[in-house]
Amino acid sequence: MSYKVGLVILSVCSVLHLSGCQNTQSSTKVIAGAFNLSTQVQKTFINLHAPDNVIVQSNIQYLQNPNLNLDIYQPETSTVIAPRPTIVWIHGGGWVSGSKEHAGGYFKRLAAQGYNVVSVQYQFAPEAIYPTQLNQIDAALTFLNLHAAQYGIDSQNMYLAGDSAGANMASHYAALVTNPDFAQASKIQPVLKPSQLKGLILHCGIYDLNSFVNTAPDEIGLIEWGVYNLVQAYTGDKKDDAEFLTRISTASNINANYPPVFISGGNKDFLTKTQSEPFVEKLLANNVPVTAVFYPDSKEFLVHEYQFMMSKKASQQTFDRTLEFLQQHTLTVKN
Repeated sequence: MSYKVGLVILSVCSVLHLSGCQNTQSSTKVIAGAFNLSTQVQKTFINLHAPDNVIVQSNIQYLQNPNLNLDIYQPETSTVIAPRPTIVWIHGGGWVSGSKEHAGGYFKRLAAQGYNVVSVQYQFAPEAIYPTQLNQIDAALTFLNLHAAQYGIDSQNMYLAGDSAGANMASHYAALVTNPDFAQASKIQPVLKPSQLKGLILHCGIYDLNSFVNTAPDEIGLIEWGVYNLVQAYTGDKKDDAEFLTRISTASNINANYPPVFISGGNKDFLTKTQSEPFVEKLLANNVPVTAVFYPDSKEFLVHEYQFMMSKKASQQTFDRTLEFLQQHTLTVKN
């Protein structure tokens, strides 16, 4: 989030405090508005120099009630659409905002390397609360399984990916896929099978919700206020229920069957120290293969979601490492 966007939130937050009308609904509207403003600025830069040799199919409906869509980015092919490994991306936005089009330029870069990228729309909190979003991700994956041949999707070479809150949901869904007890307790039976899920790509995510609430930087009251309201919105006013937050957190439901993970975070993002690095330790303790990409000694200013800013050296390196991860874990595809 940019400094100017932070000032916007702080200004409106002050107005809300003074007016006495602050609640989860109004607070999340403020945060969502600021996030969306930042997203529009970022989108312009992400689209710079994006490759043209990509086919984009936009707004494919995967669910009717509510009306939800997905976009598919594919490399240009000849006359026959060959099944290709597919990355299903869940966008960020603090569970309350964002857009499946936000990182379109980044998705084009991945598609140009020979992958399908599917960007999924989902409903926002607090109008829709957990686990609604997980069920909608499952509905999108059900659609992709059913229409794999039509869209050239190799359903045996699937990856889940996400940024920020999207990384939270992608990692959470992977735990449902690989931990039957967690799926049963959550009353979600995921359509994806463990054998289909070859790996995860996680950018700047949240993996322990209870820790997220308790480690928001006290010295930056604006961030602390934002974190509290985002978790409150997503969980249906259960921010203070530590047992519930721990129970639904990805970090609490990891086992040895969890898929290989590519995880990255910026040196100026507080989530790297408080979320990503502890999650790596949890994964390694369960013998899950991990590719961790952090830059603690870099002189570059690597903020939240730096991965999309391809003008930075670290962003380019992270993208190259992502491709290496995909090549390592993808089964050979016959074209």
